[in-house]
Amino acid sequence: MIVNTGGGLTGGDRFHAAVDVAPGAKALATTQACEKIYRSDGSDALVETQLSLAQEAFLAWLPQETILFDRARLRRRLHVDMAQDATLLAMEAVLLGRKASGESLTQGLFRDSWRVRRAGRLVFAEETAFEGDLSARLAKAATLKGAAAYATVLLVAPDAAAHLEPAREVLIKEAAEGGISTFDGLCVARLIAQDGAALRRILIALLRALGGELPRVWHN
Repeated sequence: MIVNTGGGLTGGDRFHAAVDVAPGAKALATTQACEKIYRSDGSDALVETQLSLAQEAFLAWLPQETILFDRARLRRRLHVDMAQDATLLAMEAVLLGRKASGESLTQGLFRDSWRVRRAGRLVFAEETAFEGDLSARLAKAATLKGAAAYATVLLVAPDAAAHLEPAREVLIKEAAEGGISTFDGLCVARLIAQDGAALRRILIALLRALGGELPRVWHN
C-alpha cells in the first residue's frame, strides 16, 4: 500500500513511486485513499510511477481514484517495463471534483502519459491532456459528455484476448458508458460515469472479470 502522508498534492509537489516484481512473484499495489490534487498557484504537481515486471510476474496496479479540485494542475507519468510472459493489470481513475460536495472542475491542467514496454518493445503509448476552460471542453461528446468521472483499464497478458467477452458482458450488465477492445496481447477499457460511486461500482465488476483481486481498502 502506498501512503502519501501529506494528505494531497498541490503546485510544485513531486511524488515518485516504483514497484519491482521478481520472477514468478505476484503483487497488488494500491493507495491508502484517493489522491487529492488541490488548487495550484500556477505551478504543476508531478506524479511519476515506474513499474517493473520480471519473467512470469503478475502485478495489479490499482490505485484509488485521483480527485482533481478546481484549478488543480497535475502532470502524471506511468512507465512500465515488463517481460514478455509477465501480466499487468493497471487502472487509473479520475474524479473531476466531488459531486456529492457540489464541486466541479472549471479551470486547470491535467496531462497523463502512459508508456508500456514488453520485452523492450513499446506496446502501449497514450497521452491525455486538457487545460484551460475545462467545463466547456469536457462537456463535448468527443471528450467526457459532461461526465464527472472516468477511468482507463489496461490488461497486458499472454491470454489478454480471452478476457474480452467476459469483460464486455460486465459492461453490458452494468449499463456502463464506455467500451473495451483487444489487440496485440492487450485489453484496453475506457469508462465514463456521472460520479465516483457509479464509476467504482463498474470498475469492481470489470477488474474481477479481467482476473484482478480487489484491494481490501476499496471496500472501506
